[in-house]
Amino acid sequence: MDVRFKRNLGAITPEEQATLLKKTVFIAGCGGLGGFVAEMLSRIGIGKLVLCDYDKFEDSNYNRQVFCIGRTMGKNKAEGIAELFEEDGRCEVEAHAERINAVNAHALIAGCDVVVDALDNIRARYDLQHACKKAGIPMITGGVSHWHGHVSTIYPGDDTLKKIYGDAKEENKPSVVCFAAGVIGCNQAAEAVKVLLGRPGLRGRLLIVDLNGMMARALPLVEQNKKFVNVKRAGARKRRFGRGRRNERNNAETETVIVETDT
Repeated sequence: MDVRFKRNLGAITPEEQATLLKKTVFIAGCGGLGGFVAEMLSRIGIGKLVLCDYDKFEDSNYNRQVFCIGRTMGKNKAEGIAELFEEDGRCEVEAHAERINAVNAHALIAGCDVVVDALDNIRARYDLQHACKKAGIPMITGGVSHWHGHVSTIYPGDDTLKKIYGDAKEENKPSVVCFAAGVIGCNQAAEAVKVLLGRPGLRGRLLIVDLNGMMARALPLVEQNKKFVNVKRAGARKRRFGRGRRNERNNAETETVIVETDT
């Protein structure tokens, strides 16, 4: 066994470690969420990562995108991360500098065992979900905004995105703190590994994390969730699902939300 993954043992079996080495994961979007997903999956021992992002690293990405560093500035995000991983000898990497859409999504994910949705565009998310349904590939979706985020696991045929986003057509570009992106990205990576190893995960449920109120809940994704109301705060779209603990400094309740954006 590769000594780099020795400390995984106990949490996973040697057989599961060997299984991960044979798997390929597609990561759609290599910014705030996708960067953390790629980092974690490379360190758990995934054999191959297929990275896809049309955008380039720029200064405004620095606060939340772990691979936005001097060496990658101005480079395509997927290609920049792939170069770093290849130099580090982490795993096999394939990069695509493309914008995901209904035309190319199916071809891009071909041959992959699981897809991670780290996008910031609802239409592209639906295109990816449709391609995964057609190809029979599970998809891990996630979003982050401010101090909040959500994660769910979608199996072919599930109508999960409709239950999360309803009739929304576009996503805002909110502020995002780095640790929120890190927590949600790490949860997406964990879900991807559980899918690959046949372990139970978040299918039919939405994990919602509020780091400001220090709350995390896994809620069932059912039609009743349409009762959630859209609210506006600091320019981001969210849906209220409950109230958090009181903030001791100002005696005000913090609002826990379903986040409708990621970047």
